[in-house]
Amino acid sequence: MQNKQQKLKKKRVKKWSIARHIVQGFILLWFLSPLVLVEVEGENFFYGTLASSEIFGIPLTDPFAALQVTLASKQIQWGFLGGALIIFAFYALIKGRVFCSWVCPINTLLEMTDKIRNYIPLPDKPMDRHTKIYIAIITLILSFLIGIPVFEIISPIGNTMRSLVLTTTIGLLIVLAIVLYDLVVSRRGWCRYLCPLGGMYQSIGKLGLFRVKFDHNLCLGCDQCRSVCLSDPEILEPGINRITTYVNDADCNLCGKCVDNCPVEALSITLKKHDPIRVSSFQQLRKKYFEA
Repeated sequence: MQNKQQKLKKKRVKKWSIARHIVQGFILLWFLSPLVLVEVEGENFFYGTLASSEIFGIPLTDPFAALQVTLASKQIQWGFLGGALIIFAFYALIKGRVFCSWVCPINTLLEMTDKIRNYIPLPDKPMDRHTKIYIAIITLILSFLIGIPVFEIISPIGNTMRSLVLTTTIGLLIVLAIVLYDLVVSRRGWCRYLCPLGGMYQSIGKLGLFRVKFDHNLCLGCDQCRSVCLSDPEILEPGINRITTYVNDADCNLCGKCVDNCPVEALSITLKKHDPIRVSSFQQLRKKYFEA
């Protein structure tokens, strides 16, 4: 117990958060690079946005954007879908929603607005975090019915990148609306509940090699991990309650904040191994359904 108390007092380097912010900054500079690295003759080695880009002649496409365009045009563009497959395979291999915490510029911005809540009490209306999946499905259906890639028109990600490159204002206005919603209605409301792109990645979130892992011999149940979760604190419940060893919920975006803020280093990001449900959970289920 004394060792655990000593660990509580030890200030830790938040290595996952630092690494994530470095990646976020690199990606932002990468997409702004065509403004600086302009060739007089020929083409740049890279150009595009997070929705669609090309690097060294290899097309890369956001899978959700590719689905919308394919459904809207009612034609299969194999080259377009090939670029989407590369991105899809990458996130499916790592973990679906890792895009949201490590790449998406909206998440980067909302992490800054989170700091305001440390000093000012603001509203935080909870919603169903699966709503974004339903919105993603509706978006795809509408794209098919009206022949327009619906989300790409208003996407804060695509519009923000275009605003930075082309110095337009529409993307900034959309982002401002998201920030206001975050501050006056619901903390991280766009990312947690409404973003259809996040919904698409949540739908493949069960895939991936990596997970947040609990060491139940160290965990004190202090709830520090819950307080900083960028996705939704409820995804940590099975681990905190010692039902599972890993955070298996598809909504986990591997941001690493729970790992960095655990005062006893009970959490880590690691390759997932077999994670059987513990006997205690079977007993709880039996009591709930058969002994009631």
